[in-house]
Amino acid sequence: MNSIRRFDLDRQGLARVLGDLEADILQAVWVLGEPTVKDVTATLGSSAHIKTVMTVMNRMVEKGLLNRHRCGRGFVYSATLPREDFLEQVVDQVLTGLLTDFGGASLAHFVNGATSEQLKDLERLIAKQRQGSEQTMQVQQLIAKRHKNPEKS
Repeated sequence: MNSIRRFDLDRQGLARVLGDLEADILQAVWVLGEPTVKDVTATLGSSAHIKTVMTVMNRMVEKGLLNRHRCGRGFVYSATLPREDFLEQVVDQVLTGLLTDFGGASLAHFVNGATSEQLKDLERLIAKQRQGSEQTMQVQQLIAKRHKNPEKS
């Protein structure tokens, strides 16, 4: 997935980062698996126009959101990433941007808005991260020690 180029505070869900029609198309592709433009258009309902859907889907291929391959006389499309992986990348890019640009204020707001269950989850994640960091530091110290005293290893 290419990096996120927009984040619209007035929208909800994937439409915040993709726009309404792209978000609807991507959701439909995840549900349908490998649909044609006609399949997606039918899923979106009577307000969707096939030429508009085709144009947007082809642009989504150019953006790296969808894959396309020939099947008979037409094309079938698939998502470049499973839903969970895509959402993880979106969250990573948005939060990294917030933390980079607004540091402590974004962290404080994040913690203040969390439920008690979310805070417990955060505490578990922090403990796990610290444990991993300590293990990494111990391994690095052992390696450094071995390089200083190669005859003792």
